[in-house]
Formats: sequence, C-alpha cells, structure tokens
Amino acid sequence: MAERSTARSGSGARNPGGTRVRREALLAWIHERGEARVEVLATAVAASAVTVRRDLAALERQGLVDRTWGGARPHVALHYRGDHLARAARGEAAKRAVAAAAARLVAPNMVVALSGGTTLTLLARMLRGRPLNVVTNAVNVAAELHGGGATKVIVTGGALKASTYELVGAAADAIIRAYHVDLAFFSCSGVDEAGYGRRDHAEAAIVRAFRRAAARTVMLIDQGKLGRPYRARVAALGEIDQVIVDGPLPLAWRERLAAGRTDVLEVAPCDTGAS
Repeated sequence: MAERSTARSGSGARNPGGTRVRREALLAWIHERGEARVEVLATAVAASAVTVRRDLAALERQGLVDRTWGGARPHVALHYRGDHLARAARGEAAKRAVAAAAARLVAPNMVVALSGGTTLTLLARMLRGRPLNVVTNAVNVAAELHGGGATKVIVTGGALKASTYELVGAAADAIIRAYHVDLAFFSCSGVDEAGYGRRDHAEAAIVRAFRRAAARTVMLIDQGKLGRPYRARVAALGEIDQVIVDGPLPLAWRERLAAGRTDVLEVAPCDTGAS
C-alpha cells in the first residue's frame, strides 16, 4: 500500500499538486543543508530515487539547483569575490539555518525588503521563484532572485559599495520611501548592549530606511556577531520585531535580545546530509 501511494505521489501527470509540494520540499531541504545526496532526499520526501532525480532535473532547468555527482546543491547565480566567499564560509551552517527560518515567514504576494549581507544572499536564493515583490539595495541579491519567474525584483538606485554589493545614498533612500513593505529582513555586522551595528554608516542608513518603510522587521544574525560593537547604529535592541539567531543562546544574550517588543527565534543548524 505504501509503495502504491509513493508511486502516485511521484507522478506529475496524475498528481501535479503533489509534484509541486514534493519539489518545494526538496528545494527547502537542499537550501537548509547546502547540498544533499539523492538517497537522503528520497528518504526525506518519501519518494523513489528515480522520482527525485526527475525532480532535480526539473529544478535545475528552472535555475533553482545545480546537480552534482549523486545529488544537488543550491544554484549560485554569481561568481563571488574572495572576500564575500570568506565571510559566507564563516558560520555557514548557522547562517543557512537562520535564512531557512526567515524564508518560512514569507507568504505569497508579500512585498519583502532585503538588505545586503551573506545571510541575506542565502535567503534570496531560497525565495527565488516565489510569487513575491522584493525590494533590495543589494545588486547581488537582485541577481540571485533574477529569472525566478513569479518573483518581481525592484532595485534601489544609489552608489555601489563594491565590498558588499550594496547601493547606498539618497537615491536608494528615495526608492525605499516609495514602498510599503510587509516584511523587511536585514543583517548587521555586530551586536552589543546598545543595539545592532554596521561597519559602514551609509549601509546603516539604508537599513534604517527599510525599517521605516516596513510593517514588520526581522534581523538575521549568527552568534559570531554577539558582543561585537559597531558605531554605525542600525537599531536599538528593542526596536526590531523579531530576531532569528542560531541557538542555543547563552541566557544573558537571550534576555538581552528579547528587549522591548522583540521576539527571539533560535534555530539549530542542520546536518548537511551530503556525505
């Protein structure tokens, strides 16, 4: 009986809704782990290896994954500079888990704002192809979302900061003020008792503009940023609606981040499932 049920769910012609749901589950699994083997994916979605390979081929044609020998990994739209790759590699599993939790907050047809940063880059890949309107000041985030079919991307103007791929300045601020954003996601360079900070004052100003335009704000951080002060202030601890961070947090930091109206969501990094 279980085998017949699996066969039906693997048939796109008979059950297109089941195919879509299964492929969304495969995509989420791959993004949360960075890479996964066919056998692991087949177990995760209760389908045959043949079905999973067919699904991965379809996802690759859509530009959502890259197939590897025996598995798949998230598609990377750009050739990144070495400094970006180095930052992305620090705490990668934690950043991936945080980004995956953020992606689950996004509902169809929302207007979503994404600032720059390595965690936001991961989030952009997870949102590619969804029916959304995304406003961003990061040209790499826009490129990661490009070609996603139902995803509409609005890029702010401004001067490009080559080190972070972000557009800053008055032009970017003006575009942001023209939109009402349902959900704004951003990251920071460090957090201390005074709040969230960035290395660069121009980048911090853009994040503050996104905050003003958004109905709800979400800060994405990893524990490596705790206790690192930066003078370019983005927000005080109690001025963010939700913080998503890899856990478990030390009690003192859990209480600190939960200041004011802020909800703290702690997430555990996933095993890769790639070996």
